[in-house]
Amino acid sequence: MNNTTKLFLKVFVGIALVGVIVATGIISGALLGVIDSTKDLNINELSLNATTFVYYTDEETGEQIEYERLSGEENRVWVDITDTPDYLWKAFVAIEDERFFKHKGFDIKSTSKAVFDYVLRRNGRGASTITQQLIKNITGDKEVKLTRKIKEIIRAVSLERKLSKQQILELYINTVYLSQGCYGVGSASDFYFGKNVSELSLAECASIAGITQYPAKFDPVIQPENNKEKQELILSKMEQLGYIDKQTYEEAVAEELAFVGKTRETLSRQSYFVDQVVSDVLRDLQNNKGFTEAVAAKMLYSGGLIIHSTVDPVVQGAIDKVYADPTSFKKAPSGIFPESAMVVIEPQSGEIKGIVGGRGEKTASLTLNRAVQSYRQPGSAIKPIAVYAPAVENNIITPATVFADKAISYGDWAPRNYYAGFRGNVTISYALEQSINTIPVQIMERMGANISRSFMQNNLGITSLTNNDANLAVALGGLSKGVSPLELTSAYSVFVNRGIYTKPITYTKVFDSSGRLILENKKQSHKAISEQTATIMANMLKGVVDYGTGASARFNSAYATGGKTGTTDNDVDRWFVGFTPYYVASVWVGCDTPRSIAFFGSNPCIPVWRKVMQQIHTEKKLAPKSFPKASGIVSATYCVGSGKLPGEYCSNLRTSYFKSGTQPYSICEEHIPNETELDEDGETNNEEGEKESDNAGQETQEKQDETNTTKQNNNTPAAPDISKAEPAPAQPIDLGDPNV
Repeated sequence: MNNTTKLFLKVFVGIALVGVIVATGIISGALLGVIDSTKDLNINELSLNATTFVYYTDEETGEQIEYERLSGEENRVWVDITDTPDYLWKAFVAIEDERFFKHKGFDIKSTSKAVFDYVLRRNGRGASTITQQLIKNITGDKEVKLTRKIKEIIRAVSLERKLSKQQILELYINTVYLSQGCYGVGSASDFYFGKNVSELSLAECASIAGITQYPAKFDPVIQPENNKEKQELILSKMEQLGYIDKQTYEEAVAEELAFVGKTRETLSRQSYFVDQVVSDVLRDLQNNKGFTEAVAAKMLYSGGLIIHSTVDPVVQGAIDKVYADPTSFKKAPSGIFPESAMVVIEPQSGEIKGIVGGRGEKTASLTLNRAVQSYRQPGSAIKPIAVYAPAVENNIITPATVFADKAISYGDWAPRNYYAGFRGNVTISYALEQSINTIPVQIMERMGANISRSFMQNNLGITSLTNNDANLAVALGGLSKGVSPLELTSAYSVFVNRGIYTKPITYTKVFDSSGRLILENKKQSHKAISEQTATIMANMLKGVVDYGTGASARFNSAYATGGKTGTTDNDVDRWFVGFTPYYVASVWVGCDTPRSIAFFGSNPCIPVWRKVMQQIHTEKKLAPKSFPKASGIVSATYCVGSGKLPGEYCSNLRTSYFKSGTQPYSICEEHIPNETELDEDGETNNEEGEKESDNAGQETQEKQDETNTTKQNNNTPAAPDISKAEPAPAQPIDLGDPNV
């Protein structure tokens, strides 16, 4: 095929493509009378410059009361076009869409020229108008498909009918991506030149406008030569279009640019709770409404939104007060500053009532929120959700089931207790109370490690688990990635909510400035475990506080209290996750760079948890309350040593709940006069709970929670995958039924 034939074919193809595009434009125009294609873009909100308010609900009146305000200057620099130099928008028009003021959103002439440039392999600008580019900036839809292009053209023409050219330009210059994480000319001006947009020179305006087509290629900090070449092309184009004269062009070309490449620090800050509200609303504006991050941020910070949050000022105030007080935390050695995080959730609604992501004064907005963003090893705090709850649910154990606390090993991994030696046959309830390590591993072996992983993922909302987390080490908290305080707290909520898991939320509704509902965060719940299992687990975890390692968490006998301590290998992470009938709360303490905090001795989380919960329940004047009891549950007292009904000489007893028909029936015959019970090794009850045995070695009396030997990350040899069966999937429930 000779060159003439090739050229003919290229021109033919080009003409055909132009024909298709023209036809598309005609069809688009016809469709405009039928389809309002920009309704879903919510363009009106983008041009607002109003403060967004975060509200909370007054429990007594039901009124929405202001909690905090958001300021657009905190995260995003949005500029009015009237506050920018004319050179700036002229630079963008010159290089991106010189016929901008002549077309109606779609430019047939420019598109035809772009097609022929492509066919003839000539350099030229793209076919998209500024209006079309704005559509892409808003929707984030850049898929290379004809259907997407047609939809983009329809939207662009429709948008031109709604907004003025000035409004379109303002939206464009504020949403265009300009490298280095800068969306819009405001943030770009700040980053590259360290100045307000209004202070930009012509040369600087052209430099910024030159970034847009290929940000990585024309980034003035990374590729200064390329940016300079593009800047001069823009200046030349501006001269050709009559935007500047020859002398102005030459002066701008000669101007030496000084790039700063660093954003200015902001002194404003918002609370950890509002930080999370911001994160959640930004996510939902993008996922549910299809906005890009830049547009979602503009709406959030400057759109005058009204956000109904779930925060309870009493709860949040109690947390803030404790976390702002250095004396709430035990003193660490010089040079070591352990951090902490706390979450408080209302289990019935899933609403997060208070959250804190670090100790002391918060110094900036959107800083690290350890309650949500930090994933740490949970230690024994994982046992109730990874082992005991699924085993009770699947009728593998009851509180009175007896296992032997004994030496066990799996390959080169042998789980050990925090005390020396072993205690022989003990009941499940006692094993949980005293945080014995060998028994949950045996339970998981019997149940199947894959059952545990699936149960946590599908029923309890633990999202950080991987395929590597189907092994026996998980029974003691040895997870691949760890777990966040928020997810662990939410998982525990099923124990006091009749087995129902509700996804945690920070807001319920978002309205625009005109009062129109734009986001609704509806309650999402499912049946995670049966009501009977929930009743049994709440009662057993109450035993941890009444008799075991969590004894010091008790703050008021009027409120039933349950919970579980957690300590990882070498005391790197410490936890307490506890609950009353009203709230579920977790406290984590550890260093951002993991290191041992064994110098604390006793669990530093429990005093913090107790102070916060005591203040909340006192200030809110909550009525005394016990945990709910399901139907089909019976109560039985049994011997701790044998799990059987007490014989004449049994003295160490527990009373627990059982699914009807699973309670003990036979009578203990293991004890005779003068024979001591299981705690003959020296354990006694005191106001702080049972002390550890003399075999605990150097454990202090103060240290009542476990220091388990959970292996962290790669330090834990993987126990064998002994998956046996898949659990039943979580069951959806009808949220409209008030009896559920």
